[in-house]
Amino acid sequence: MNSILVVGAGKEGKGFLGETFSTDGWKVSFLDKDPKVIEALKKGSYTVHCHQVNGSFTRIIRDYDAYLCDEAYSCMDALLDADIIGLALYPEDIPEAADYLGRGLSERARRQGKNLTIISATNKNHLMKAIEGWFLDALDGEEARQWFREHVALRDAIVRRSTSAKTSADLELNTQVTCTLLVQQPVYADLSQVRWLELKDHLEQLKDMKLYTINGPHVTCAFAGYLKGYTTINEASADPEVAALMRAVLEEAVPGLSREFHVPEEDIWDFCTLPSPKHDMTDLIYRVALDPMRKLSHNDRLTGNALFCLKHGIDPKAIIQSMANGFAYDEPRDEKAMEIQRHIKELGIEKAISKVCSLPEDHELVYRVAQAYRTIKK
Repeated sequence: MNSILVVGAGKEGKGFLGETFSTDGWKVSFLDKDPKVIEALKKGSYTVHCHQVNGSFTRIIRDYDAYLCDEAYSCMDALLDADIIGLALYPEDIPEAADYLGRGLSERARRQGKNLTIISATNKNHLMKAIEGWFLDALDGEEARQWFREHVALRDAIVRRSTSAKTSADLELNTQVTCTLLVQQPVYADLSQVRWLELKDHLEQLKDMKLYTINGPHVTCAFAGYLKGYTTINEASADPEVAALMRAVLEEAVPGLSREFHVPEEDIWDFCTLPSPKHDMTDLIYRVALDPMRKLSHNDRLTGNALFCLKHGIDPKAIIQSMANGFAYDEPRDEKAMEIQRHIKELGIEKAISKVCSLPEDHELVYRVAQAYRTIKK
């Protein structure tokens, strides 16, 4: 039986990778550093409510293993046997995970173990070289590093499936089963029978497209919805004003991306127009808006889009409004949102925008976002 070790047993790890591979007959093991997550999984099962275009169904996932990142390295056998390691992690958690996995990968190298595929399922793009470096640094010698280079396919992925739960440890999850997970090829594992996974070329370009055309309007909805007092994406997207802003962001982004990446506009529209499930799942604004520091950064979904527009003579009026909404997003539970609010209080709005977006203080975008922000705060 083929096996996958899912590193990060939170919402995406359980509700997406765990559900997908378990459904198609793979042996699934989970590894997480949070004792609450592993203690919950050790109850023996979890439930995933799957929402498809033609209806919904519920799956109960059983027959998996769950390991804590402990000093005893209890995951060793699972790591040595895995055909795939799936990284269902935030970007900032990958270096620590690579460091922990290094011991098992070094042992696998010593034993001249079978070929391995590592899939990084994070939204952040242009990260694969750094991930490779973190893994190589974690190995215990040049022989292990050479084995890694020759026998490990480290591959990027594009996640096109929302998954939600109340907490990372929750055993009841909701997921949208409408689009495949796109994985960079070639890989060593045989993925031909994994139905919701698709091998693709040009992942880096496609991932940029996904970030700017799908994630951009999505976070636009979250920021605008929060400022209107909504708690769910469902409520916010049903608001005509919010829906109009989301559409306007996309209508500005598509021609900018077309000119930047030399891709026809109609192809971009085809790529970003995803099917919707018959019964839409509830998604929280808090989840979608989480970490605005990253989502407002220079090359990310809003600032990156605005810069492409300005470069190619397109006025990013709606994107600028969404950026301003992001700077006004002051959710007290979100550590990064609070960090932005401290920057605004201590530095002023222009310097805060410059710092978060990595732009010169005299940049047109800084001035216009600051003006829009002041209008919100009147």
